Amino acid sequence: MSKFDSIAKKAQEERQKLLAQRAQACADMPLRFWNQQAHFTTPASGSPEKAITGLSAAGKILARFNITVDELADFSGANKTTLKALIDGGNKNSPLVMVDAEDAVALTDDSSVKAREGATRVFSQEKWGSTLAFFRPSGLGLDTCVGDLLEVLPAVAEGASPKDYPIDGIIWPKSEHPEEITWVCHLLSQVEEQLGLEQNQIKFQFLVESGYALSQLAELAKAAAPRLVGIIWGIADYSADANLPIIRNDHPVCDWARYEIVNLAGALNVPAIDCMTLNYPTPVHRGSDLTAEQQEENKQKILKALKDVYDEAMHGINLGMAGKWVGHPAQLLMVMAAYQNAIPQSQIDSDLAEIEAYNKAVASGSGATMIGEGSKEYMADRATDRHLRARLRRATAWGALSADKAFSLGIITEQEKNDLAGQ
Repeated sequence: MSKFDSIAKKAQEERQKLLAQRAQACADMPLRFWNQQAHFTTPASGSPEKAITGLSAAGKILARFNITVDELADFSGANKTTLKALIDGGNKNSPLVMVDAEDAVALTDDSSVKAREGATRVFSQEKWGSTLAFFRPSGLGLDTCVGDLLEVLPAVAEGASPKDYPIDGIIWPKSEHPEEITWVCHLLSQVEEQLGLEQNQIKFQFLVESGYALSQLAELAKAAAPRLVGIIWGIADYSADANLPIIRNDHPVCDWARYEIVNLAGALNVPAIDCMTLNYPTPVHRGSDLTAEQQEENKQKILKALKDVYDEAMHGINLGMAGKWVGHPAQLLMVMAAYQNAIPQSQIDSDLAEIEAYNKAVASGSGATMIGEGSKEYMADRATDRHLRARLRRATAWGALSADKAFSLGIITEQEKNDLAGQ
């Protein structure tokens, strides 16, 4: 026996412990939770069910203001074919809907009761299909937060088996300290135990809306890691907290916040979700007897707002964001158009060809090779192959790449393929 054998054995044991620790720090997120290109946030006390099929209203809104798809594409820079497919396609479902019992609810007892009733109704009675169903309770600073959780979460379980529990997760607002994340996750564990749900079945996302949250971002995420499926950037509250002179989407401090969120979300393998565009596509003038000039002003206002949300979505995509909040059906249309073009079919086809070329190089004994065509040829190795596979995992979750093809290339597991088939 070599004198190094005992050292090697101990080193391997310690290595396995370190790998286990690393795994615990990374979220165990089902693949379908990558389908978060747009978070449609809607008040619990209103008609939240309309947000589930949010794209169904987009075409009607454009027609109301005499906006054609050609005009919208030319003005905004969005792809005309993609816009038309989203408006005319059969699937009108939003990727994710957040039923909001926090900022969208007035601070009165009656409003809280109405919000809880609306949330319970929409989660229990509506058909959600492929839409991820999330609930935002009031935050730690409001007395209503415990009631929001302990009334709505048990109420929606009535008549449903644990497997068919209708809420996918909660979105926790105004997070500041890891202790509060630990507290709310423990509360969710108690709810799961009482309802017979699996441990960590109720997923968790949190909003980054303060200086404290950004300064403790890693600790917040680690506290939520077993059930974490997203980190969300909240620009308005943060701008107030940081005393920024204006709320500006591309303010350098706000982009710095995005860098921090994207980096940590990537480390944990969860989506980083961008903030809402505050310029809503709402008219300047209202009424049935508007002049031609007023109608044109409305049209230009709507077009400008839709270009703004598209531009901001593209800005987030280029920085690594995996989705964006919206609060209006026309915003949903533009954000979906931006994200569908983030991984177009041409990119998917190119990625598949490059993965197959790299696989052939590996099979021949080469660890690195040149792949691509013409001026786009580049050096490929395990790192570049990993990047392609990460992009195609998202494309598979979005339905842009077949689960069978992704499985055949080892991009998703057999369990993930079966899970996607059962959606």
